[in-house]
Amino acid sequence: MSTHFSVSIHCLLLLAEGAPERMTSTLIASSINTNPVVVRRIMSKLKQAGLVDSSPGARGFRLSMSSSNMNLKMVYEATKDEGPLFAIHTDSNHNCEVGKNIDALLDGLYAVAEQKIQAFFETITLRDLEQALQQRIGHQTSSV
Repeated sequence: MSTHFSVSIHCLLLLAEGAPERMTSTLIASSINTNPVVVRRIMSKLKQAGLVDSSPGARGFRLSMSSSNMNLKMVYEATKDEGPLFAIHTDSNHNCEVGKNIDALLDGLYAVAEQKIQAFFETITLRDLEQALQQRIGHQTSSV
């Protein structure tokens, strides 16, 4: 799994915190410590999924729905890489009993694991993460 999911959540939290104002890819990239091009690629996927909005003539991005209505499964589906979450190595020795059966054995197991992960992500909203972030920030400033 690439970092697109976690970077997407980072982007969305920034947009939620800055709402209703738009935020540029350059500003978002500075928080993630990456290139604005990387942010624009991720935001393109989020826009295709209907999670963010950008329009010609208006610089930047914003959430296209409230953070309470956006769950992590939506983000995961928008940003996941092609193929399964858990990849199986492909160079197994088919003269070995384990090698010739490992794909079929793990394939079903990994499919069930991904379904459970998606079901779990569906129970967590971006708003939940916003609140958790605010708590963490509050604890950090109160202990200084």
